[in-house]
Amino acid sequence: MKPYQSGPAISGALLVASLLLTACGAGHDGARKGGDAPVPVQIGTVVQVDVPTTIEGIGNVVPVNSVAVKSRVEGQIERVAVHDGAEVRRGDLLFQLDPRPFQVALAAAQATLERDEAQWAKAQDQLRRFQDVFAKGYVSADQLSDVQANARSAAASVAADQAGVDNARLNLEFTTLRSPLDGRVGRVMLQAGNIVKAVDAEPLITINQMDPVYVEFAVPERYLAELQRAAKQPKTMVELTASAEDGASLVRSGPLTFLDNAVDAPTGTVRLRATVENDDRALWPGQYTRVKIRVPADAPALAVPASAVNQGPNGAYVYVLAAGDTAEQRPITITRTDAEHAVVTSGVKAGELIIVDGQSRVIPGAKVARLDAQPAAQAKP
Repeated sequence: MKPYQSGPAISGALLVASLLLTACGAGHDGARKGGDAPVPVQIGTVVQVDVPTTIEGIGNVVPVNSVAVKSRVEGQIERVAVHDGAEVRRGDLLFQLDPRPFQVALAAAQATLERDEAQWAKAQDQLRRFQDVFAKGYVSADQLSDVQANARSAAASVAADQAGVDNARLNLEFTTLRSPLDGRVGRVMLQAGNIVKAVDAEPLITINQMDPVYVEFAVPERYLAELQRAAKQPKTMVELTASAEDGASLVRSGPLTFLDNAVDAPTGTVRLRATVENDDRALWPGQYTRVKIRVPADAPALAVPASAVNQGPNGAYVYVLAAGDTAEQRPITITRTDAEHAVVTSGVKAGELIIVDGQSRVIPGAKVARLDAQPAAQAKP
């Protein structure tokens, strides 16, 4: 059994306990006073601005022109004048077929033409003589009619022969295959010595035009009204972002040049196209890109900075600066947002001050200290 402690020991213990309670009370009061200090925040203004509609999507690069080069005549490839992946200009030689069979055919057609031209000249001379003697009554009308028919037949033979010569000359020209456009060739499918036919399904090569290029993409049909408005404005630009060779982002822009005439029912999207300059060949057919269209607004709209919007259990809200620099929580209705603005239809009025930064430390009714009072940034045109 412990001995009974003396009075001074008990008094010392009570003194220590009293000091601890005093210290705890002072700490709690200090925290409470610290919580009453105004919260530093940045302030913006509710404004009426022209906020463009930003529409985003995924697109891919498509050549403006793509030509599958095929032979129009049958023959043996004598020379291949282009290599895989070459850049070509309109009129450059691509393939040369053996021209000799076509040269022979042309010579035969020209010989036939010369023969029938001689027969036609003879028939015309005979017709002139018969017309003279018919006028003097030495031959009958039937005899003259036969001579006239022979002359017409000879003329028709000459016309047919001339068509044969033209056809043979064309076939000879078709043995030389030239590029129909400026562009870049793909893989050369046949080399010298191979026989090609006019009915071959596979092309000899495919040439894609590389500058400019199309960027085709689809966006949800809910943007149809904005897209129709954008299509009527010749300066509506489409911004695209793709991956560059070094892994960085490649940013380009070009005018919106096509809006499809129907909504794709299975996907609920509308197809569009932009035309983009590509003289450095940085964009490649088939490449995927991110696209963005900024459609100018019809009229000014009530907007708050996007950074001022908070989300709670009941939806979006902002903190409005009330009398005495106190924070008033105000629910708002948002129609659309972009990186800079949120367009609202209710909850705030133009000119009201709102908290745009620091609201995470604010509670309704709390005192705030303004760090600035700058108006919201104006929307880009």
